[in-house]
Amino acid sequence: MRFTPLRIIIMLTLAAGLQQPLAAQDFSRDALVAADYKQGRTSFQQRCSACHTLADNSSDIVGPNLFGIFGQKAGSQEFSFSDAFKNADFVWSAETMGEFVADPNATVPGNRMGIPEGVPEKDQTAIVAFIMIETGAADWPRPEFEEDVWPEDATIADKYPSFYNHMMNNTTRYRMVTDEGEVIFNAYFNTDGSITTDGKARGFWHVVNTGSSDVFCYAMHKIRLKPRQFVECFPIAAMAIPRFNPELWKSNPADGVILYGGILPGRPE
Repeated sequence: MRFTPLRIIIMLTLAAGLQQPLAAQDFSRDALVAADYKQGRTSFQQRCSACHTLADNSSDIVGPNLFGIFGQKAGSQEFSFSDAFKNADFVWSAETMGEFVADPNATVPGNRMGIPEGVPEKDQTAIVAFIMIETGAADWPRPEFEEDVWPEDATIADKYPSFYNHMMNNTTRYRMVTDEGEVIFNAYFNTDGSITTDGKARGFWHVVNTGSSDVFCYAMHKIRLKPRQFVECFPIAAMAIPRFNPELWKSNPADGVILYGGILPGRPE
């Protein structure tokens, strides 16, 4: 086949178009005002709420409280930030927050925020708008929306089937670090509310409704290292996206204790 100069130009133009990156997300005020508040809230709950609070005077968790963060230099709040954040040279805005939630490691290389993946494109504008509204940075009102209504007898399996099946059919892996040393063990959350392990440790779990969210709480005891027991609670929405990784979260359930938790696929027969 003979290619004329015009045809070559057309082909090169098309090829160049195919190689262009996807358009950047729109974080203009109009786009933020129009963003789906409920979508942003759900995304935040699923990906961020286990480590961050948003309301004024709320406490830090694993990560800092984010109220008033917009307009501040990254890493300048009163919090034990990593050197990567302390040395970050940017101010939090809708655009920088959007870049960060999309790819935290690319935006702040070496940061220690432990999330397995960034926020998908379809949720980025919505989650940034939600964070701005809840941290006092938005100059528009909080949109009205309808809450999901569940019957009083609805179970955790009814309301959060993905989370429930994930916890009840896979292995929860713990790495507990204390002054005595380190212990690694696997735990199995069971449908009867009990927790068994591959060692002597045992426990139980239950769900508490705080009025604004369902919280998954569990206690474990007979652990090989002191303090030999711990209690933890976290919003179920924060674990609503099934993930597999030996270390998905980090917490401090007791003084002098660092607990790393993750999910491994499947269970022993």
